[in-house]
Amino acid sequence: MQLYFNPATVKMLSNLKVLVIAILLKMIMKRRFSIIQWEALALLLIGISINQLRSLPEGTTSFGLPVATGAYLYTLIFVTVPSLASVFNEYALKSQFETSIYHQNLFLYGYGAIFNFLAILGTAIFKGPNSLDILQGHSKATVLLICNNAAQGILSSFFFKYADTILKKYSSTIATIFTGIASAVLFGHTLTINFVLGLSVVIISMHQFFSALSEVKDEKQSGSLEMMDSQDSKRSKDRSILNMTTGANEDASHRVHEDEKRLLPV
Repeated sequence: MQLYFNPATVKMLSNLKVLVIAILLKMIMKRRFSIIQWEALALLLIGISINQLRSLPEGTTSFGLPVATGAYLYTLIFVTVPSLASVFNEYALKSQFETSIYHQNLFLYGYGAIFNFLAILGTAIFKGPNSLDILQGHSKATVLLICNNAAQGILSSFFFKYADTILKKYSSTIATIFTGIASAVLFGHTLTINFVLGLSVVIISMHQFFSALSEVKDEKQSGSLEMMDSQDSKRSKDRSILNMTTGANEDASHRVHEDEKRLLPV
């Protein structure tokens, strides 16, 4: 991705994961979204498209593919695979909600370490024992990058368990501002009007998606509540009528009793 786009554009393109994640959440976890929330996701795509205008360098090729084909292919992989991982991580963490998140992280990252170790062994078998030096070529920058990714992964698990995946992905749009500024300072990239407009649309989309007006209303629940209210009101009316009838009967019996007393001899 870095071969075709500057860092700020890569960060904006990563927001495409939100739409894929929403579809996966609807399919896998049966999550419901309102029409306003789907419109917010559409605004997100529009904001990304605005930012991407003229962001592909012309005449560049990689691995023998035209730049457009290679860019879209890598973008598809870049968006789909992490989205699947995020949804299944959320499902795994929330399905055992009573379990400590630190124990869950231990198992999840333990499995990841096992698979990485198997990959290192496979590389050593095909390339020889010299490839076992996994620290070769590392610098202070790569070590800091590893620590940063590790901290980001642990923080992501809290998002998955106590919030949701869409909130995590939307929150990354806030980091786009700092990414764009850092890209301009460190690499000399220009913050174009497309980036500013696209980022503005994405922020509006985020506000619309999490607005209280966009919450899904349970029609069945509201219908049952209305039915219960009508039944309660009907019962209260019946009780008032019954009380009125009872009071009238008591008043009539009291008057008859007084008349009988008057007719008795003293």
